[in-house]
Amino acid sequence: MGAGGNSLSSSDPSRAAIRLAFGCDDALAQSIAALGRETAQPRGAVLWPQSDRHEAILMLAGRAQEVAYGRDGAILLLHLLGPGDLFGDLVGGGDPVSQVEAVDHGRGAHFASATILRLMESYSCVGLAISRQLARRLAGLRHRMVETALLSATGRICAELLRRGGDQPDRTIRPMPVMSELAVTVQSTRETVSRTVSQLERRGIVRRVDGGLEIVAPHRLEEQAY
Repeated sequence: MGAGGNSLSSSDPSRAAIRLAFGCDDALAQSIAALGRETAQPRGAVLWPQSDRHEAILMLAGRAQEVAYGRDGAILLLHLLGPGDLFGDLVGGGDPVSQVEAVDHGRGAHFASATILRLMESYSCVGLAISRQLARRLAGLRHRMVETALLSATGRICAELLRRGGDQPDRTIRPMPVMSELAVTVQSTRETVSRTVSQLERRGIVRRVDGGLEIVAPHRLEEQAY
């Protein structure tokens, strides 16, 4: 990811992404875009932290994940991020204990941390949108902590599938889950995840469709989880 980046104000799709993320009108989206810069996010790149910059990054396209690594090689997945999600140094200061990595190719809008704080103070829609986003992430962490402590590996896998596809109108997880990535999310192994998904397919609880995994029987999947 280069140090420069393109001006956001010249990109209509980027302004549309800002408008959707913060629930603001086009005029405010234009003003916000003028304060940031746009960069490409190659697959596998470490998006944050970056050198000594105190920045917050808004995902415009693509997917990323926030992870922490242990000394023994263990990986803890904290958050899955997609278009409209904000991550990075939101308040300034402190040593990061995790990093954000691009899962596939995407784009991001970079803002100085101080700029984000000013926007939150000046525009209620921005402050509300970010507060809701952080609250959802906290709720997600709480669910995963409980599931890790109380559910079996199979239960955690089913709960994660239900979480990803249950809110979709067609109950389909897109793109198709990557078994190794799903294993990191639920703190299991790729083999266990692959075996569990195959068993769910044989029972008719989920099925592979074009570009994704459809939850055919959500109630049965919930029974498998809990």
